[in-house]
Parts: sequence; C-alpha cells; structure tokens
Amino acid sequence: MNNVIPFNSINLENRKLIKDFKIVLKDLEPLVKDPRFLWNGRDLSNFSLRPREIWANWLICVVLRKLHGDNITFMDDCKGDGFLVDREMGVMIPTEHVCALDISVADDLPKGEDRIINAIKFKISKSKYDGKILVVFFDGAGKFYRSKIRKAVYGKHHFEAIFCVGLLESSNDKYSYSVTEFRESFKDKSITHRVDINGNFDDWKITQILK
Repeated sequence: MNNVIPFNSINLENRKLIKDFKIVLKDLEPLVKDPRFLWNGRDLSNFSLRPREIWANWLICVVLRKLHGDNITFMDDCKGDGFLVDREMGVMIPTEHVCALDISVADDLPKGEDRIINAIKFKISKSKYDGKILVVFFDGAGKFYRSKIRKAVYGKHHFEAIFCVGLLESSNDKYSYSVTEFRESFKDKSITHRVDINGNFDDWKITQILK
C-alpha cells in the first residue's frame, strides 16, 4: 500500500501547513515543559493534532530539514496524526503516532529498547497503517540499543519509515531528544540525531549520534 500523496491534489483550505519552525517552537514551550499536556493529548483550538503529535512531527522535521533542506515541513490532518510534507518533491505522507510515555495513570512500561519495540509491534499488528510513517514518541527508556530495535522490526512491517523520538534529558537550560530513522532500504543501519533545544525555546542544535 502506497500512501505517498501528491501535494497539489489536496485541498489546503482549513489545513495548517507549518512555515515558521521558530514560532511553533515558542508556542509549544509551555506544553512541552508541563508534560501533562503531552500525556493527556489535550486538543488545541487552532490545530487538529495533539500536542505530542505536533511536538514529535516538529522534532522529526527539523532533523529532516537539516539533512534535506527547508522544503520539509508538516501539516495537520483532521482525520489522522498529520502529514510530513516535501514541498520541493510535491509529496506528502501520512504519519501514525504511538505513545510510550511514563504516564502516571498508565501501566509501567519496560525500560530499554523493549519499550520502543513493543510500541512498534503494536502498530505492526494493525495492518491498516501500512504505507504510513510510524512515529514512536517515548521517554523513560533509559539506555537502549538501536541495533536491537532494528533487528526486531526489520522485514516485519510495511511502513514507509519508522521514526523513534525520545526524551534524553530536560532541565532549565535545555531539552534534548533523540530522533532515530529506520527504513527497510537502510538494511542493518539506522540514523540517529540529537536535538538540543535551549531553555528559552528560541533556538536548537542538531548533531548526529554515531553510536
């Protein structure tokens, strides 16, 4: 199943396409700094996605923009979890999100890569998501090995790609996330970047994690 959609085939009326990533970052600051907003999925009045879906898509896109240019962005979707958009290529791909956060009212989740693998396998079991980009948004995993994640899911899914977005650390000075991309075409490889957002939420730095 191919979910790559020509961008010009979509009616953009009443859809929000992100153009200024710095403005969105500042708007998201209070929602990220109070994790209850990421836990409970509170609806926003001006965007159809949940706060954690916006935040994960933002983190993925700033990495992709560093790699592929500023034509990469994302857009909301009243029926789903949003689209990643390549304006230069003229295409958009729907995303499917799964949450693996340490939510106080939820059952305890495993540590390490099992937390991420379990979330991926849950979505693999739902074949209706084939062809989408799967986004796993997590925290509390501690140390994990992306090679073990890759081994557990390689050849066992039909997603366009899998992005694992996880909180590494948070403080008054900065928030840091890892963004790991898995694709079947990468075979036994994966790509991980670290996104460091300063404490004022007005700038960020991206570095590749080689190990």
